[in-house]
Amino acid sequence: MTDLITTLVEAIYAEPREGRSMPARIELGPDLFHKFQREHREALTAMLPEADNVYPGSLAGVPVVEAETPGAVLVRLDGARVALALPE
Repeated sequence: MTDLITTLVEAIYAEPREGRSMPARIELGPDLFHKFQREHREALTAMLPEADNVYPGSLAGVPVVEAETPGAVLVRLDGARVALALPE
């Protein structure tokens, strides 16, 4: 997995480990969102070559959406927003 995908998966699964529900969604700024889509497709194609035309709209069952603001935010079910630190 790539650093971006690994970081997002770790953030998603940290929520239930901390006693919270799975996040409502992950919001990524435009550059990160397109990077996520590209890396998700590449990772999926490496595992399932016939899956080259899949729209990567979620990760670990959590929707990943494009936001207007830069950066990455985990949105909890209660609406709380948590900025995610991403690898450089």
